[in-house]
Amino acid sequence: MKKKNGFSLTELALTLAIVAVIAIIAVPVYRGYVKRGVATEGNSLLGEINAAQQIYYTRHGRYFAGTEGQTFSRALGISTERAKYFTSWRIDAADDVQSFTAYAYSSEGHTLTLTGSDSQTIAGEDSIVDNTNYDD
Repeated sequence: MKKKNGFSLTELALTLAIVAVIAIIAVPVYRGYVKRGVATEGNSLLGEINAAQQIYYTRHGRYFAGTEGQTFSRALGISTERAKYFTSWRIDAADDVQSFTAYAYSSEGHTLTLTGSDSQTIAGEDSIVDNTNYDD
């Protein structure tokens, strides 16, 4: 009797089916984790901007308006150099300079928005993830 080498077609088909089922389950879960990581990085950047804005407001009686690279980012340590996804930001201040809106931009086209005012209320808007559903 001759010994068989290799796998049968049934064994290969069964292995392929198992790998396909695992991929169908794993890919959406992985995408959800990536989206949460992106959102966390953006929220961290906006948190830094918010803290720096509160310091600036305490010192000057108004909020700063500008973009990354101006004196504000160097003086208060706001940098996107260590960021992987969010690579730039912008701050718009209202005419009375008693409120501001900060935007964080990612290279993938995501935008996070943070709004603050002298009453210390902060509201955020997130275009990356819905906190209740991470599925595509």
